[in-house]
Amino acid sequence: MTLLVRGGTVVHPHGAAKMDVLCEDGCIDALVRPGTGVSGADVVDAEGCLVFPGFIDPHVHSRDPNATWKEDFHHSTRAAAAGGITTVFEMPNVVPPVIDRASFEKRAEEFSDRAWVDYGLWGLAANASNLHTIAEMFDAGVVGVKLFWGYALDRNTLAVLPGPNSASDNLMPPASNAEVLEVFRHVAACGGLLAAHCEDVSINEMAASSFGTTRNYQDLLAVRPSAAESVAVALGIEFSRLTGCRFHVVHLSSASSASLVRWAREKSVPVTAETCPHYLSPPEHRLLAEESLKMYPPVRERNERDELWRALLDGTIISIGSDHAPHTVEEKMSPLDVQPPGLAGVQTVASVLVDQMLRGRLTEQQLCRLMSTNTARLYGVSSKKGTLEPGSDADLTVIDPNARTLILNEQQYSKSAISLWNDQELRGAVRATIVRGQLVAENGRVVSTAPVGQIVRASQGRPSEGRSEWT
Repeated sequence: MTLLVRGGTVVHPHGAAKMDVLCEDGCIDALVRPGTGVSGADVVDAEGCLVFPGFIDPHVHSRDPNATWKEDFHHSTRAAAAGGITTVFEMPNVVPPVIDRASFEKRAEEFSDRAWVDYGLWGLAANASNLHTIAEMFDAGVVGVKLFWGYALDRNTLAVLPGPNSASDNLMPPASNAEVLEVFRHVAACGGLLAAHCEDVSINEMAASSFGTTRNYQDLLAVRPSAAESVAVALGIEFSRLTGCRFHVVHLSSASSASLVRWAREKSVPVTAETCPHYLSPPEHRLLAEESLKMYPPVRERNERDELWRALLDGTIISIGSDHAPHTVEEKMSPLDVQPPGLAGVQTVASVLVDQMLRGRLTEQQLCRLMSTNTARLYGVSSKKGTLEPGSDADLTVIDPNARTLILNEQQYSKSAISLWNDQELRGAVRATIVRGQLVAENGRVVSTAPVGQIVRASQGRPSEGRSEWT
């Protein structure tokens, strides 16, 4: 199959040029001069548009297979396609989780007939109980191993238990610091990536116990203090320094944590960080007025967000993820103190960042690095993803900078149709989502008649950690 994306401006990590993109049999064949004739090609008209290497969302919780009343892989990947995402990386806090080669292969097969975009899989560090399978997970192709630091697990199912820990015989207690250090050592031996949800649970529990009932968003900020995040980040940095393990802080939310990561990178400690659109540019009036917008870590005050933007622009934060974490509408309408944390985001992550680009907060090249190039390199898939080099997968996200996008809950493909940006008009629009040369979505709607996604297996190894390599 031959596809020609015609008339657009191709965005690279360090530049842009008016070029047509010729795709052949699912791969990039060539970037050709505008107007070059190609007989027999299907054509996507990108006149006036920006053509990016396909955007990657590395932080998606599809709840599949055990909590599919909240979300499933069919809906989350359709939402991804509608929002300009060509590849998602699926998080492992489900039952059963990916904990070894066999569970990786089983999950890859289960998702193969319901994925509307390509997908990679995270493996779970089940505290310190599966150290012996870490190497085989990386050999199988996980994009990274995720540690839910400080949380207990269900001993039978390995479900992550985010509530207060107890001494029940059915619980696997949180890993001690010594055990976490062993996780770092095992991942380092593989050249792999270890990521962590960084909140010190004991600090959060102390804050909550001294505060009382969480009634509103200001209360939520009080019981999930930024110190809980920065303490865990600091310890992770030290473990990374000791072991050489590549350590990645996901959904970074605070100024103090950003400063710690910046320091580590200046000292050549192999530490990286991601943040999410809701930590950068939330509709502030909604946070204060609505109690359904709970997430962990919480969206913090404006001064914290300003520092996150600084960290993003100076290369301290190198990747963006949505932290797509759906729950039912009924669950999100529960009182704040019992409401589960998380919101849908995979369909809106690109739109929000494009809007910020068009408002001058970041450049086209910075968006390319954050959503495509850096993310592909970090997770070991850059030979095929995050680039428009000939031979790479023909994944493209086409953005119309002159259009507008109105975010509406009723237009979300997720089962959990609650968006932080509901009823917000954003600058720019996703014109087309192309996965391996196939037009999957156009103008925000899925147009493919069947799922086209395939598993993406990562090849681990240490990318250069120099700041210039990421910025």
